[in-house]
Amino acid sequence: MIARPTLLDRFYPIVPDCDWLERIAPLGIRCVQLRFKDQPDPVARAAIERALQITRQHGIQLIINDYWREAIEAGAD
Repeated sequence: MIARPTLLDRFYPIVPDCDWLERIAPLGIRCVQLRFKDQPDPVARAAIERALQITRQHGIQLIINDYWREAIEAGAD
């Protein structure tokens, strides 16, 4: 059997904050994007760290585009 690369779900929810992420994480989603803009770096970093905690707990792939440097620093893939 040939191993297939991990692909993103064709459709996945995009949430504006971690409160929404906490609501939908237990529903069985496999991938989610945290999308927010214009936040000070410490606020963005705290949100990313919380999102990583939530998604790791539920086995969800997390996508962060807007603050990708902070995401990498926080240990995101």
